[in-house]
Amino acid sequence: MSASPTAHDAEEISRFLGVLWRFNRALAQEVEPRLHRELDTDPRSFILLKSIHKGLQYPKLLAQELRIPSTLISRYLDDLCKRGLIERHIDERDSRRTRLTVTDKGVALIHDTEAVVHTLVGHRLARLDAEQLRTLNDAMNALTDETPCPEGTTA
Repeated sequence: MSASPTAHDAEEISRFLGVLWRFNRALAQEVEPRLHRELDTDPRSFILLKSIHKGLQYPKLLAQELRIPSTLISRYLDDLCKRGLIERHIDERDSRRTRLTVTDKGVALIHDTEAVVHTLVGHRLARLDAEQLRTLNDAMNALTDETPCPEGTTA
């Protein structure tokens, strides 16, 4: 792989970035207001709650997995706790650690949010056939792989 892309590659990279930006903005402009209006929540809270519910029960692991600075994670978790969506507990195995759990209210919000998000995203994904969706998912997984960039290139 060369250190700098060819003109064609640069054009495709720019096209990809533009499409990714527009898709992200379009989805956010559709999802965020609806979540605020119907459920008094936002995508960030949903992702945090779902991640905790799936097993990322320690703030440090949550910050690492979601790539959010610890200082921000702390603020976000304070908000979720104040809203009664999560609880903090002293870890039974290590009293220096705080373990997070999702409350029943938080689980209900996860389910309600999933219903809204899946409906909205599902409408967009319905434009793809099953093979296109599999290919898209595989490509996005490949792009988020943690493999470092080759030497001589920058990320």
